[in-house]
Amino acid sequence: MITNYLTFTVDNTVYALNVDSVLEVLNFSSPTAVPCALPYIEGLIYSREQGITIVNFRKRFQLAEQEIDKRTKIIVVEVPSPRENDENHITLYGLVADSVQDVVQIFEEEPAKDAQCPIPSEFIATTLMYNEAPMFILNPVTLFKEAGELNLGEKRNEN
Repeated sequence: MITNYLTFTVDNTVYALNVDSVLEVLNFSSPTAVPCALPYIEGLIYSREQGITIVNFRKRFQLAEQEIDKRTKIIVVEVPSPRENDENHITLYGLVADSVQDVVQIFEEEPAKDAQCPIPSEFIATTLMYNEAPMFILNPVTLFKEAGELNLGEKRNEN
């Protein structure tokens, strides 16, 4: 089975998201601040007439801060958040990444053994070896669960 992942870096570590959950990749633009938000919520941006809650990955996991530059991107992720009697509800989040690398195809998933990840394992779906280095596949549901209390970037899946 072939699986496509969007790879990106934060603090010199390679992470990935299944492309099925990625809506788009945007150049970084300063979000509008949201009062009383969690410390790692940068604010809100609008794209395609949708509000998107911006999560700073570095702040979320207490990694060293880095200056925003031309390589900094916002990865817009669709996260299913079904509510009672509404199975087509998704929430949009923007994840701030140091850089976006590429979409890679993984034919056979070779789990990485003993790979050390700088973020807690509950946020990692799996760890694979890619180009002889570990690649940490994120679980969007757990990654954005706490930020979901904001519920600013919501849309309906019309499919």
